[in-house]
Amino acid sequence: MTKGKVTTDHGTIQHWIEQRGGKPARVKSASDSSGGGLLRVDFPDRRGEDRLEPISWESFFETFDERELAFLYQDETAEGHESRFSKFIEREPAHPSSGDGADHGHEPSAPAAKTRHGKDAADHKKPRRPHAKS
Repeated sequence: MTKGKVTTDHGTIQHWIEQRGGKPARVKSASDSSGGGLLRVDFPDRRGEDRLEPISWESFFETFDERELAFLYQDETAEGHESRFSKFIEREPAHPSSGDGADHGHEPSAPAAKTRHGKDAADHKKPRRPHAKS
């Protein structure tokens, strides 16, 4: 099974989309007061293109960054063919080893488990009691 990758790098996203004949777009009816709308990739041979409105790369990435999105994508299908699978997702917190806050094509990881109080489960340990000796 081919795994997806996640990135926030504008150059990587633009290259991936253009390499597959896509263009930046937004859903016409979803435009909000800021003008951002729901981001989409418009591929020329896909149905539903009448619902999409072309936008500039500048506008696309402005909305992408304002909404703190990440780009989940797949380079190849399981059969080895070029894939067009992509999805806009919420950004995860910065990976602790990168230090720069950007995700550079890493595979998506599972979010950290949280307690009901919003703390990381790994940081929430009960103190151990000493064993009673007989």
